Amino acid sequence: MEYTALHWKLKECFTGDPEAVTQMGEGVSLYRLSFQSSGDPASAMLTASNTVPGFLNDDDAIQKNNQFYYYVLKAEGKPDAKRCIVLLHGLNERSWDKYLPWGHTLVRKTGCPVILFPIAYHMNRSPEFWRNPRKMMPFVLKRQDKLPDVQKLSVANVALSERMTMQPQRFFLSGYQAAYDLLQLIGDISAGKHPFFPTAPQVDFFSYSIGAFLTQVMMLANPNGCFNKSKFFFFCGGSVFFDMHGISRYILDSTAFERLLHYYKNEMEQDAKTNCKIGQILNDTLLGQSFKAMLSMKGLKKYSTRLFADFQDRLKVVTLTQDTVIIPEKVKQVLSGVDVEEENYDFGCSHEVPFPICSNNLVNQVNGAFERLFTKAATFFTSPC
Repeated sequence: MEYTALHWKLKECFTGDPEAVTQMGEGVSLYRLSFQSSGDPASAMLTASNTVPGFLNDDDAIQKNNQFYYYVLKAEGKPDAKRCIVLLHGLNERSWDKYLPWGHTLVRKTGCPVILFPIAYHMNRSPEFWRNPRKMMPFVLKRQDKLPDVQKLSVANVALSERMTMQPQRFFLSGYQAAYDLLQLIGDISAGKHPFFPTAPQVDFFSYSIGAFLTQVMMLANPNGCFNKSKFFFFCGGSVFFDMHGISRYILDSTAFERLLHYYKNEMEQDAKTNCKIGQILNDTLLGQSFKAMLSMKGLKKYSTRLFADFQDRLKVVTLTQDTVIIPEKVKQVLSGVDVEEENYDFGCSHEVPFPICSNNLVNQVNGAFERLFTKAATFFTSPC
């Protein structure tokens, strides 16, 4: 089934919160598994000042963030795979609809199970109303009134924009919690303790956008060598944070992104001195040190002269010429020596929507680009190093 038709088919199957097992067509099933985060929630490390009701101190949001579901796509009738693939999404994502065809296609082309794992405070780890345009509009109007010069503010990004503006530490802390959760999951899988993966398959990554940034932080940290055999495929990701341009109606408004840049360039180190918990994580943990390194090229080179050279045979990257959020040239600077390809799609696409759903004469071009990318990814995952 081609991409566009597959998108609509899977969206129809994945309505609301699915049952424990959902048939997704073409011999692929989706399983729902529960997860209890043992990492400290970001809210526990922040002061109660500058809070916004419904965004920062929402009890329901904290509950969803710490006890949640993740999903596994698996080909039925296949023997236990030697590898599984974790698929990581982008910043400010609230729905799995975009990624269901990605995971489904990887399963069919590789035979490997694909894990859809939500980053902290994203997807089903965030309150449902954050993705409701009608309920978000009053917050948009209030923020617009408070910040008349703000650019790219929308119902889609107002929740994240407000939260990041008021407490920019959340960007790091929620990422830290997500990394901690992923390392917990990977540890269980690799030790054969995961009920769904008793044969302890190798864990690989298909990482998109900020998901690639999160993956890079974990790769640099590489606690106990847990990624020594893993493969990594990045799509529309790979640059340091200061080279990203996250002002978008789908990601962050201008005030929020500028606040993030200012905090991590000018305030983070001082904050780490006054907030003992944040300082301890940033300075005394491998994940914290790796995060600081991934903020800038200067920090990255200071952290490691080899950069990602240790992974170059197990890392493949595809960028988009049309990407204005994570620029291809900036990715190539970070991943010098790594196999980085730049695609130039001749249809209307963007970083946020690399494969637009359309019904006009461009649909065949979109379907073809999608097929080429995921054939490339599948070939990479299934080929020997």
